[in-house]
Amino acid sequence: MLGTLITVHGFIRWLLAALAILLIVRYAVGWLGKRDFVPIDRQLALAYAAVMTVQFVLGAVNLLLLALNNAFRPGVHIEHAFYGLLATALAHIAPAQKGEHRYRNALILIVVSLAVVFFSVVRLRGNFFFGLI
Repeated sequence: MLGTLITVHGFIRWLLAALAILLIVRYAVGWLGKRDFVPIDRQLALAYAAVMTVQFVLGAVNLLLLALNNAFRPGVHIEHAFYGLLATALAHIAPAQKGEHRYRNALILIVVSLAVVFFSVVRLRGNFFFGLI
């Protein structure tokens, strides 16, 4: 079961990356093109935050299972969980942006949350493509 959850946790990372790229493109075009913020923009940001939350919860379950199987490495696993919590918080702040600089502020939050995820995975696994190359 632990192996399956870790695999699912790894695959959801790619869903997050795809959503983040979509958001980055939409928000950059919206900001630079001075477009009006439309409901789909907020819905995509909410989807990103929701998937990030699912990813965080799966990661927390993985940590519990690792601890039960005596495979828990406190240094790297707690650091990874902290970065996951930080990325999740940033993802949830993005759809709440209001006002004139909505696209810019949400874009910054999405980019920073994605950077935190990237850094966290690299710190834990040694590279971002763990298991795929």
